[in-house]
Amino acid sequence: MPESTRSVIVIGGGLAGLSAAVRLAEAGRVVTLIEATKAGGGRARSFHDATLDREVDNGQHLMMGCYRETLAFLRTIDSTDGVYFQKNLAVTMVKPGGKRLELQCPALPAPLHLATGLLTMRGLGLLDKAAALRAGLMLRGEVQRPDDNETCDSWLRRLGQTPTLRNAFWDPLIWGTLNDDPLVSSAAMFTAVLDRAFLTSRDASRLGVPKVPLSRLYVEQALAYLRARGCELRLGESVRALEVTGARVTGVTLKSGDTLQADVVVSSVPPQAFLDMLPGTLPNHPVYQDIARLRPSPIVNLWFSVDRAPFEDPFIGLVAGPLHWMFNRSRIEGEVGGEVMMNCTISAARACVDDPPETLQALLQSELQRYFPAAGPQGPKIKRFKVIKEKRATISHAAGTYHCRPEVTGPVRGLYMAGDWVRTGLPATIESAVQSGHDAAKAILTSERN
Repeated sequence: MPESTRSVIVIGGGLAGLSAAVRLAEAGRVVTLIEATKAGGGRARSFHDATLDREVDNGQHLMMGCYRETLAFLRTIDSTDGVYFQKNLAVTMVKPGGKRLELQCPALPAPLHLATGLLTMRGLGLLDKAAALRAGLMLRGEVQRPDDNETCDSWLRRLGQTPTLRNAFWDPLIWGTLNDDPLVSSAAMFTAVLDRAFLTSRDASRLGVPKVPLSRLYVEQALAYLRARGCELRLGESVRALEVTGARVTGVTLKSGDTLQADVVVSSVPPQAFLDMLPGTLPNHPVYQDIARLRPSPIVNLWFSVDRAPFEDPFIGLVAGPLHWMFNRSRIEGEVGGEVMMNCTISAARACVDDPPETLQALLQSELQRYFPAAGPQGPKIKRFKVIKEKRATISHAAGTYHCRPEVTGPVRGLYMAGDWVRTGLPATIESAVQSGHDAAKAILTSERN
């Protein structure tokens, strides 16, 4: 079929769907984007909250300089100014009692910058630094690379990493990038992050954080990009089922009952939502049965305000506690005066995702007191408080599950899958979501040429 007459439907207006639609529109395709909500954004969106009286994100996301697909997407929609990046990798970890561990990586080529940073990290002993050097050398030329069946805990033990170094560096990085416990998460997924972040270039390891609400960063800009190129945006509509004839997709049926025909469909919705759209016996196909084996991992975000921030850094990590990362949103967004807005994340929050807000607020207050005793006997006093729970924030990266993640193409011709959960070689991050969208668009454009 000639390119000019091919119709493309993208289901889902999160990062994966928008990046696929933008890449296709950039190549001259007219796309119909179907999104169940009025605003889009998926699991990385923002909204106005009355309790906090401000626009907040449903989850706090760290980026890295190695997010090449994400940065390419933001450049296309002219939104790179919305992210703050460090000049060089620097991480502050705080221990109970307030002691700080400072990682400051110098302007050296990778991976020397990380090795030097770990060797000079304040708060580590000689044994810890020797372990860090050993890990760096083994990462560069390790004979036995971990496979997906080895856990992060097992791999770090094999590398001889000390408890102090793990608490100060490795474990917080695992919680943050894999959204799962080091005891169960895949070492192969973790080393995929390390390879991109620390073994390619110094800039690749820099941490970045959005300094504007997520919807403003990428959703609004991407929708404007698509509108300007004549794409049809059907917001506030949802797909009930995929239409499949033989082994080829022919369109979608909306929950309203309307049917839209299409030669190509990209589904960028979460795994279970995708399976629910499959008609007939298709869910019994081995590829789709593997998808059904993927399990979710939740994230709990605690938004709160205080009179005075307990730290001046844009963000810090908390060592060996139930809370993992804390962000000074007021500083990140350049706000001066008044209450200080903070955000705290609890990754793989299975133990507390069903707790009521008052229980989580009490936990937060006790942890503030434990980590920042200099703020007073009760710690920084919480003024306003909001819990945002994402019970299916990401898939679980438990060891041995990567094979369940599908390629962007599958058994139905013309049907492509996108999302942070497809087989991108990366854990379920912003970068994985955008890469999947770009991979799906590339597969579509390549098939048209063949």
